Amino acid sequence: MKKLQICTIGLSLLYIPQSFADITLNGFASIRATQVNSDGGSAPFGFKEGEITFKDESLFAIQARADLTEGLTATIQLYADGWNDFDVEARWAYISYQVADNHTINIGKLANPLFHQSEYEKVGYAHNFSRLPMAVYTGFDFATMEGISLNSQFDIADGDYTLDTKWLYGSWDGDITLNSIGNVDLGLKDILSFNATFSGDWWKVFAGAFVTEMVADSLDANSYIPAIQPGVQAALSLGATQSDVTKFTENVIWHEKDGLYWFAGFGIDRDDWILDFEYTNYGVQDSVDAPNENWYLALGKRFDSYVITIHAEESKQPEDYGFLNGINHPVLQATGKGLQGVLAASEWDGYGISLRYDFHPSAALKVDYFTGENQISDIGDYQIMSAGIDLVF
Repeated sequence: MKKLQICTIGLSLLYIPQSFADITLNGFASIRATQVNSDGGSAPFGFKEGEITFKDESLFAIQARADLTEGLTATIQLYADGWNDFDVEARWAYISYQVADNHTINIGKLANPLFHQSEYEKVGYAHNFSRLPMAVYTGFDFATMEGISLNSQFDIADGDYTLDTKWLYGSWDGDITLNSIGNVDLGLKDILSFNATFSGDWWKVFAGAFVTEMVADSLDANSYIPAIQPGVQAALSLGATQSDVTKFTENVIWHEKDGLYWFAGFGIDRDDWILDFEYTNYGVQDSVDAPNENWYLALGKRFDSYVITIHAEESKQPEDYGFLNGINHPVLQATGKGLQGVLAASEWDGYGISLRYDFHPSAALKVDYFTGENQISDIGDYQIMSAGIDLVF
């Protein structure tokens, strides 16, 4: 119902007499066949073992933009993908006002730029991979948010260099999926985000971060607190005080803790050689959540209408027991370490090669092979093969 209401409101913003607005329609799509195999028998990343599917990595989107003149526009993007049975949602729905030549304010349901390409990660035609490296671009549930942003662009040294910046403030609430827990309710309050890209003719460097207050009382009550109860009861029976238990519980939970996400990297595109690197780090501060560390490095070569790209990527979540500082009872320490181990995301690495062929001005054929090792024993070594078409219109 909520999705339907958002779509209806967004479309009503665009239903404006032709004399008042020029409406532009565009969109993008990916139609891809994928097969995944693993030594352990369980496919990683939510795929199904051994099956060739044309559904999981296929998606469609259409975007309408109404120019209301005098710097005011309204935009809505309707999006559907195979992961969600092609249910249509209003991924974006916002209004924009150009307050100056190089400053634009956006208000509504916006992209949440977690990392450098998050805003356009669904647009397969915009990059040379079959899918952006999953170590960094894992498809966060809060990839969009409700709020306000300020986009700015500055020309430096008579236009030799460009600085693009984005400030964003807002909030999000919904369901997320956590390892070993499943779907849980979560909210992000007072999201404050900033990112910047400094670029020249053939290079760019970028960085960004966002901080938010976690609204996780439901998650704590239904997941974390029940999970530690056996350890808490054992500790109390072995001499722990109620004060010890209270401090331990406060150190474990997420509610009203700060979530911190940041990224940095660079890109080079010169003489038909392409080099990209990005590193990301994120987690919930002062809680049982250990920081996630992820990166990818890609090298590509352009041959007329073809691009060949090789890349490596890694995702890990090293142990971090800082949340146990001040917790002296050995049973509580063991309980906390055990919980962090259960909650930790699986560590894995991967290597891939992709071929892109621009057979049409608005469409690209891509063939991709990706292989790696996942530390989950039910997965182990795995291979992903895919072929498909990305297009824009």
